[in-house]
Amino acid sequence: MNCMIVDDEDISRKVVEHFVEKTDSLTLKHLCDNAIDAINILKKDKSVDVLFLDVEMPEMTGLELVAALKSTSICIVLITSKMEYAVEAFEYNVTDYIIKPINYPRFLKAVARVEEQLQGQSQDVSDTELSALFVKTDYKIVKIELEEVSYIEALSDYVIIYCGDKKYVVHSTMKGIEKKLAPAKNFLRVHRSYIVNKQQIASIQDLYVEIGGKSIPIGRSYKNNFIKNLNIL
Repeated sequence: MNCMIVDDEDISRKVVEHFVEKTDSLTLKHLCDNAIDAINILKKDKSVDVLFLDVEMPEMTGLELVAALKSTSICIVLITSKMEYAVEAFEYNVTDYIIKPINYPRFLKAVARVEEQLQGQSQDVSDTELSALFVKTDYKIVKIELEEVSYIEALSDYVIIYCGDKKYVVHSTMKGIEKKLAPAKNFLRVHRSYIVNKQQIASIQDLYVEIGGKSIPIGRSYKNNFIKNLNIL
């Protein structure tokens, strides 16, 4: 998960940065000492998943930043030295609210809540919004952009998601991953062991699909539905 830290206190900012570095599921994208710089960055960078945000800052407070973001899918974790902002904070549907001084176990609890919220978002998004999946792999949660997925292969109780030179092994059935991908119209089941991204198909010959140099078999029971979903002239 890509994250941003915004805090005007140098020590507090470094503590959160250290916790992020210790947490495998988090990748630090941006570090800011004021909310104005942060919101300008967020307008340009849409890859941020979670914002660790101080409340009391000069010129623009953390709550004012949250209000300015309006309807956002970014998970907000507020970190402050006072409880008095809690009621107002949760009116903005923040994911968590941590009181300073922050410790690592409490930080991990907030991260777990973020992971749960992001998983819910990936399951509930509409057809037009589904552009990525959050999957558990190698003891962490990874965001996978669906346009980068070439194909998915079944492997016993797991599936392997191929994204160019990268691959992710995920504990799931093909039926389960197919259900998650249902809103993404580009993914088609071509075999009991394969799902392909039709945008990545190089060619089709006989009962095989060519994707990135890989020949993927087309199961006879899947052929008619597969062909029907292609824009063939």
